Amino acid sequence: MTYHINVKRDSLKEFIQIIKTLRSLGVIESIDSTSDLIKEGEPLDEETLLNILDHSEKEINDGKSFTMDDVKNQIKNWKKR
Repeated sequence: MTYHINVKRDSLKEFIQIIKTLRSLGVIESIDSTSDLIKEGEPLDEETLLNILDHSEKEINDGKSFTMDDVKNQIKNWKKR
């Protein structure tokens, strides 16, 4: 399942620490940054954007999505560990 998360620049260090912990627990399989796709300020071509949207829509239709409450509960559970 793929997630797209917008991280505040001033919280990036903390986010990366959380991601590293989740990878070591086997929760996260891989992580890629949008900076791996394009550089800031570079236009995203229409085909790439449509592919991203199509993939995301398929995941949602397949039930591979979480509500905001689901995500908040998962984070609370991870913090308890």
